[in-house]
Amino acid sequence: MQLSGYQHNKNSKYFRLAQLLLALLGIWVLSQWWWNSNQQGELLFQQQSAELMRSTLVALSHTAAYLIDNDQLESLNQLTTHIAATPYLQDVVVYDANGVKLSASEGTAAAQLLYAPQHEQALLAMVQEITQDDRVIGYIKISMKLDASLLPVTQAWQQLMRQVFWMLLLAGVVAFMLRGTWSKIVHQWQKWRKSKQADAANLL
Repeated sequence: MQLSGYQHNKNSKYFRLAQLLLALLGIWVLSQWWWNSNQQGELLFQQQSAELMRSTLVALSHTAAYLIDNDQLESLNQLTTHIAATPYLQDVVVYDANGVKLSASEGTAAAQLLYAPQHEQALLAMVQEITQDDRVIGYIKISMKLDASLLPVTQAWQQLMRQVFWMLLLAGVVAFMLRGTWSKIVHQWQKWRKSKQADAANLL
């Protein structure tokens, strides 16, 4: 009987250890999934934002082409100023086919200053050809503020991921609280099985 009790305690310790290891493994897997999902979500938002801005830039290039072709530089200046007024952009610059600056917004600066790592804003430069009758007559360049363009969507995403994190944490707490109940159920089942085996042996 003592040997049987010792063996049972030993098995119970192994079972609890296995439960603990599985719980830790589950927490690690869920943490990795949460972190990867968060990173992939932010990357996807950044790509979508860039694609949307690219489509807008193509449309603007058509307007700029008309203004350049008709020498309406004053209207071109108004266009660049109006575009640059959006909080998502740092600057807007229009060049002719030779790279000479035709129009620029107030926020423009030298490239080595705008796109330097120490710049206060993370910027993404986007350039689009301005064409008229299949010939390049200029270029339009914008500097998109990555943080500002992604902020509304990123905030909503971060809030969602925080909710998911707390749900996972709550699920872990509930699972831990149920661990003792599960151990008791397994223990009762083992006792029942041994009782049935003993009854079967007595019948023989």
